[in-house]
Amino acid sequence: MSGLFGTLNTATKGLQAQQTALQTIGHNVANANTTGYTRQRVTMQADFAQTIPGVGQVGTGVRVGNIDRVSDQYVNTQLREAHSTTKKHESLSDIIGQLEAVFNEPSDSGLSNKISDVFNAWTYLASNPEQSSARTMLVQTTETFTDTIHHMANSMESLHKDTLNELDKDALDANSTLQQLENLNHQIWQASVRGFTPNDLLDHQDRLMTDLAGKIDITVDRDKFNRVSISIDGNNVLDSNSRKELAVVTGFNEAGRPVLSNGEEVEGDVQLGSIVIKSEDSMATVNAKSGTMRGTQDALSVINNMQGDLNEFAYSFALAVNTIHSDGDLENNQLFFNEVTKENAASTIRVSQELRNNPDAVVSGRSLTNDVSGDGTRAQAIASLQNQTLPINSDGWTFDADTMKINSNATGSTLFGRYNSMVTEMGIVKQQEDNMLETQNALMHLLTQRRESISGVDINEEVVDMIKFSSAFQANSRVLQTISEMLDTLINRTGV
Repeated sequence: MSGLFGTLNTATKGLQAQQTALQTIGHNVANANTTGYTRQRVTMQADFAQTIPGVGQVGTGVRVGNIDRVSDQYVNTQLREAHSTTKKHESLSDIIGQLEAVFNEPSDSGLSNKISDVFNAWTYLASNPEQSSARTMLVQTTETFTDTIHHMANSMESLHKDTLNELDKDALDANSTLQQLENLNHQIWQASVRGFTPNDLLDHQDRLMTDLAGKIDITVDRDKFNRVSISIDGNNVLDSNSRKELAVVTGFNEAGRPVLSNGEEVEGDVQLGSIVIKSEDSMATVNAKSGTMRGTQDALSVINNMQGDLNEFAYSFALAVNTIHSDGDLENNQLFFNEVTKENAASTIRVSQELRNNPDAVVSGRSLTNDVSGDGTRAQAIASLQNQTLPINSDGWTFDADTMKINSNATGSTLFGRYNSMVTEMGIVKQQEDNMLETQNALMHLLTQRRESISGVDINEEVVDMIKFSSAFQANSRVLQTISEMLDTLINRTGV
């Protein structure tokens, strides 16, 4: 179309294009503080020209080519991966902090002070073997020591269960996110096949993928319709045709087989806390590398190690005292502690019932019947355990009845040293995770700033664009007004 009506149409398209640009700016400004929002820009193109014989091609105005997201997928991928790693260290640091609270060291109520109190009570008995009150104090002090270990063991077991439940909850949350991404894939496909770019849906898709990466590390691929396919440790969990679910091994059934939280059995030799990808007809164990699920798995491992170390310490402590107190005959002579096993020593160690009922039966001298008044030799031998080096493996212990010592020339560590090593090891893990978390937070801050510099909404920039497009809108309005006046003159004043 040429002539005045063609020019009228050109001005109208200019108005519409500037209006679309202004509407997009308004959308940007409205979402300036929306988390994960990517600013949008209108791409304008010259419309198809009209060919006029003898004149050439005459422009017909402008058209909106597209409304684009100003986004850098490389930065988004970096940010998603860094977020996953940060969540791993955050989760592990938080749980180790709770484990530190169980040990409560250093403090007056910590186990280290209770250990010292027990050895001090044996030392006092060695100096005052004729005093009945010294034996009573020893039994009561040791009962406080065992109560403290029981509390620690029970608290660690509760923390272990809570951590396992948190891991299972993360799996359920990840499944919910995968389902939302599956629905978004369908919505994005519907818009894309119609030639539209669903910018806000793509923003929502990015936010969901970041949330999912916070749970477990993922690999993302996109097709030409911007649908995402997601895999974990090489195992596909979402594509355009199917979706699988995550599950966690939370226990063992009566047959000793590993099961999921819903009771479903898992084939193979898998550990408690293992992550499984399951579909209707298959299961596959995956190895998470980052995300809260990996951090929680690592925390479970630390808790398991601490539980094992505490049981080993309690067993070694009870065995050492029992060996000296019974003169090496654990089968026939009086034990100071009840019989314990390595697997559950921390939760079962107690002063024997006979000694709790009759503290005077505590053996303090060389004679097992306490018939020598003032003899505190055996009590002193037990008190000396505080500084005596013992082999790490208690199965190889030997007792010398003459010296009343266990492996006097052995290399290893003291009972006190074993406990201190546990506390130190846990402190080192906590410090490492705190340092890693601090480093990751700094990286996240840097990447977030980089993303915001590319995709974030700058109010000042939007205001400048608003003035630019508003001026263009007014200019196109002026063209319309001029054409309207020309048409009025042509139609109403020329007598045609």
